[in-house]
Formats: sequence, C-alpha cells, structure tokens
Amino acid sequence: MLDSARLSMSLANRRRAAVAAGGAIGAVGRAFVIEIVTGAGVDPLWATFLVNAAGSLLLGYLVGRHTGRSRSSPYVIPFAGIGIMGAFTTFSLFSTEVFHLLEGGDVTTALVYVTGSVVVGLVFALTGIRVGRSL
Repeated sequence: MLDSARLSMSLANRRRAAVAAGGAIGAVGRAFVIEIVTGAGVDPLWATFLVNAAGSLLLGYLVGRHTGRSRSSPYVIPFAGIGIMGAFTTFSLFSTEVFHLLEGGDVTTALVYVTGSVVVGLVFALTGIRVGRSL
C-alpha cells in the first residue's frame, strides 16, 4: 500500500500532467482563433481582445460550475482552467500590444484597449461564474 506522501506526490504529478495537456490544447486553440480572425482582416490587436474575452467567460463558467462542488473531478480546474484557458488567453501578448501602441503614439487606442480588456474581462468572468453556478 502506498504511504500518504507517495500518494500525495502522485496526485500532484497527475495534476501537473493535466495542466500540461490542457496547456497544449489551449495554445493551439489560441493560435487557431487568432489565425482565423486575422485572416478575416481583423487587426491582431482585436483578435487578442476576442481571445482574452472568450477565455474570461469560459474560465468564469468553469470556476462557477466546479469550485466547491464535491462531485467535480480534481483535474477539471487544472486541465481546463489552468491548462486550456491559461494557455488560450494571453496577458503577455496583450501587454506587448499596449506597449507598441504607446510607443507608436496611439495613446487613445491603448487606453481604449486596456480599459475595454479589463472591463469586458471582468464582466465576462462574472457572467461565466453566475451561469456556471446556476447550472
């Protein structure tokens, strides 16, 4: 029989594997969505905005649906939340885009982009949480 330390380590390793598998899916998903959106002629800046907004909604739903529920798998949040949604959304690209806007002197677009991203992200996350809790 496994002792509790080995069992705990095994659970931690399985969670890490779930995060890694989800991360691969999320990163490919982000690349796919950005490719489609920019291929349709949309500025890459707004493709990032769309990905981050959608990720906020979906992560909110996952958190609302699975947090605090005894019947949820211990791998749902690591796989889908941290892994898929963590890799799907991108704060680093968002930050780089804001920097380039400011560097290029487009302060108004940078302010609209930052404010819109934060407000929409929060509203979408809250909406997702409420929907997830109601189901």
